[in-house]
Amino acid sequence: MIDYGFLNDANIFYENRGFQRIEVPWLVTEAVDSITRPVGVEPYVVPAKKKNLIASGEQGFLYLYLKEYLPKGSFQTTTPCFRNDSFDFTHTKYFMKNELIKTDKTSKYELERLVELCCNHFQHCFDKELTIIPTLDGYDINIDDYELGSYGIRECEFLKWIYGTGWAEPRMSKLITLYQKNKL
Repeated sequence: MIDYGFLNDANIFYENRGFQRIEVPWLVTEAVDSITRPVGVEPYVVPAKKKNLIASGEQGFLYLYLKEYLPKGSFQTTTPCFRNDSFDFTHTKYFMKNELIKTDKTSKYELERLVELCCNHFQHCFDKELTIIPTLDGYDINIDDYELGSYGIRECEFLKWIYGTGWAEPRMSKLITLYQKNKL
């Protein structure tokens, strides 16, 4: 079950660390959707609107920036994410996620600072040490074999940005419950 209290806590945590909270559209053009959608993955198309449901708030940020509604900076948003993932303990076809994006400072150093910030925020939920795993375009934060969030630097013809998971539900709630049960 999605714990909206955790999502609210994440909004407050990141806002207190300089990430301005904004609302982003949940529908974006195919062109924007395809910037971050992996090759071969089918989008969720809304034919009546001639747009796609977002797979991440990141796509909503890009849409706003492209339309010149969003300046460069550090932002957060909480949105539903619609994905064609296979269903398992931590993956579903749709979920809620607090997404972070930085467009003003996009160095590897800034990415590592974001990963450390998120890792510190997640760590308070677990007695077990979290691991930071390098990926092709950044890092994942994991607890054992479970991913808590992904982080990286991306670039397209109109922008370079850092993206990251601030909190994902119900994934985090499920993992917190799992690890609390295992402590007993």
